Amino acid sequence: MHNKTLVIRLIQQDLKHSQLSENLRQLSLDDGGLYALDLITIVAELMGVSAAQMERFTKIYGSYLDKAAEYPVTYLGEHLMPVAEGCYNQLLRVVE
Repeated sequence: MHNKTLVIRLIQQDLKHSQLSENLRQLSLDDGGLYALDLITIVAELMGVSAAQMERFTKIYGSYLDKAAEYPVTYLGEHLMPVAEGCYNQLLRVVE
Protein backbone atom coordinates (compact mmCIF):
# COMPACT_ATOMS: atom_id res chain seq x y z
CA MET A 1 0.00 0.00 0.00
CA HIS A 2 1.19 3.50 -0.71
CA ASN A 3 0.94 6.75 1.18
CA LYS A 4 -1.51 8.90 -0.79
CA THR A 5 -0.34 12.21 0.69
CA LEU A 6 3.32 11.44 0.02
CA VAL A 7 2.61 10.41 -3.58
CA ILE A 8 0.57 13.56 -4.24
CA ARG A 9 3.32 15.75 -2.78
CA LEU A 10 5.94 14.04 -4.94
CA ILE A 11 3.78 14.61 -8.01
CA GLN A 12 3.32 18.25 -7.00
CA GLN A 13 7.08 18.73 -6.70
CA ASP A 14 7.67 17.05 -10.06
CA LEU A 15 5.08 19.37 -11.61
CA LYS A 16 6.86 22.36 -10.08
CA HIS A 17 10.20 21.14 -11.42
CA SER A 18 8.61 20.69 -14.84
CA GLN A 19 7.33 24.29 -14.71
CA LEU A 20 10.75 25.62 -13.90
CA SER A 21 12.49 23.46 -16.52
CA GLU A 22 10.05 24.65 -19.18
CA ASN A 23 10.65 28.29 -18.24
CA LEU A 24 14.41 27.73 -18.56
CA ARG A 25 13.89 26.10 -21.98
CA GLN A 26 11.96 29.18 -23.09
CA LEU A 27 14.99 31.25 -22.13
CA SER A 28 17.23 28.96 -24.20
CA LEU A 29 18.74 27.51 -21.04
CA ASP A 30 17.76 23.92 -21.73
CA ASP A 31 19.71 21.36 -19.69
CA GLY A 32 18.95 18.54 -22.13
CA GLY A 33 17.41 16.49 -19.33
CA LEU A 34 20.61 16.49 -17.31
CA TYR A 35 18.80 17.61 -14.16
CA ALA A 36 15.68 15.46 -14.51
CA LEU A 37 14.46 14.27 -11.13
CA ASP A 38 12.88 11.00 -12.33
CA LEU A 39 10.27 11.15 -9.58
CA ILE A 40 7.95 9.09 -11.76
CA THR A 41 10.01 6.02 -10.85
CA ILE A 42 9.50 6.66 -7.13
CA VAL A 43 5.79 7.43 -7.60
CA ALA A 44 5.32 4.25 -9.66
CA GLU A 45 7.10 2.19 -7.02
CA LEU A 46 5.04 3.68 -4.19
CA MET A 47 1.83 3.01 -6.14
CA GLY A 48 2.82 -0.56 -7.00
CA VAL A 49 2.74 -0.14 -10.77
CA SER A 50 3.42 -3.36 -12.65
CA ALA A 51 5.54 -3.56 -15.80
CA ALA A 52 2.37 -4.14 -17.82
CA GLN A 53 0.82 -0.94 -16.44
CA MET A 54 3.90 1.24 -16.85
CA GLU A 55 3.28 2.48 -20.41
CA ARG A 56 -0.20 3.81 -19.61
CA PHE A 57 1.02 5.17 -16.26
CA THR A 58 3.89 7.04 -17.94
CA LYS A 59 1.63 8.50 -20.61
CA ILE A 60 -0.77 9.95 -18.03
CA TYR A 61 2.02 11.21 -15.78
CA GLY A 62 3.82 12.84 -18.69
CA SER A 63 0.65 14.58 -19.87
CA TYR A 64 0.34 16.25 -16.48
CA LEU A 65 3.99 17.31 -16.52
CA ASP A 66 3.42 18.86 -19.94
CA LYS A 67 0.47 20.90 -18.61
CA ALA A 68 2.34 22.19 -15.54
CA ALA A 69 3.70 25.25 -17.38
CA GLU A 70 0.13 26.50 -17.84
CA TYR A 71 -0.15 27.27 -14.11
CA PRO A 72 1.35 30.19 -12.19
CA VAL A 73 4.81 29.59 -10.77
CA THR A 74 4.85 30.19 -7.03
CA TYR A 75 7.29 29.47 -4.24
CA LEU A 76 5.18 26.70 -2.69
CA GLY A 77 3.52 25.49 -5.89
CA GLU A 78 0.10 25.75 -4.28
CA HIS A 79 -1.63 26.12 -7.66
CA LEU A 80 -0.28 22.70 -8.54
CA MET A 81 -1.84 20.82 -5.63
CA PRO A 82 -5.22 20.28 -7.35
CA VAL A 83 -3.34 19.29 -10.52
CA ALA A 84 -1.26 16.77 -8.56
CA GLU A 85 -4.43 15.38 -6.97
CA GLY A 86 -6.04 15.03 -10.40
CA CYS A 87 -2.94 13.28 -11.70
CA TYR A 88 -2.94 10.93 -8.71
CA ASN A 89 -6.59 10.03 -9.28
CA GLN A 90 -5.93 9.26 -12.95
CA LEU A 91 -2.89 7.16 -12.05
CA LEU A 92 -4.83 5.29 -9.40
CA ARG A 93 -7.27 4.10 -12.07
CA VAL A 94 -4.34 2.51 -13.90
CA VAL A 95 -3.23 0.45 -10.91
CA GLU A 96 -6.64 -0.57 -9.58
